[in-house]
Formats: sequence, structure tokens, C-alpha cells
Amino acid sequence: MTADSVPVTGGGAAPAGGVQAPPPPEPAPAAAGPVLGFRELSERVIASVVERYPWLNRVLMGVLAVCTGTCVVAVVSRLSPLPLIPVPLFLVAGYGLWRARGVTDRRALGNWVLLFAIAAMVGFWLISVVGRWVE
Repeated sequence: MTADSVPVTGGGAAPAGGVQAPPPPEPAPAAAGPVLGFRELSERVIASVVERYPWLNRVLMGVLAVCTGTCVVAVVSRLSPLPLIPVPLFLVAGYGLWRARGVTDRRALGNWVLLFAIAAMVGFWLISVVGRWVE
């Protein structure tokens, strides 16, 4: 039996002649770097997704092409030009995606992806609105 394994009794003092464990080390001070904001966090996430999934650009471009083709087919089937309303937004989204393809700067990549996302979301919303108008 060693002095470290002797149970401490009364007041928390070590037994006479026993060995005390050293005090725990103090935590290291945190780095004094800038606090990350939402913008920088989103840029880091977008950059890591683009690096990890290089095929994602082509898949999203294909989805935009299918949506644009669906709008064109809807013009023929509904005999109305209203389904063409979201097409310019899908073209803007495709342009943003195309420009984001070769960007190396995180801030510019975030801007182009943001343009793609907003234009695509508004385009999908317009598809639902036009679908209600044409019914």
C-alpha cells in the first residue's frame, strides 16, 4: 500500500509523511484571435463542401437544367407563357454556380454560392406561385 492510496480522512489533509499529488495544471489561455462571425463560418462551410464534393457543381447545374426544361415543357402543355417566369432566375442561379466553379477566394466563393442559392430559391417559389395561377 502506497501513501497515494491511503484514504484521506478528516479535513482533507494528507496523512503525515504521505505524498500529495501535484495540483492540476492551469488551463492554457485561449488564443486572442478574432471571434468568428456568421459570415466567416458560412464561408468556411461552403469552402469545405466545395473541396469535399467536387461533383456537386455538376449535379446542381443538372438540377437547374431539369427545372428550366420543365418550365419550357409546361409552356407547351399549358399553352401559356406564365411558366417561363422562373427561367431568368434559374439562368442567374446557373451563372452564379458557373462563376463559383473556379473561384479560390473564400469570400468570392461565398458570394457566388449566395447568388445561386437566392436565385434558385426564388425561382422554385415562383414555380409554385405560377402553378397556382395557371390552375
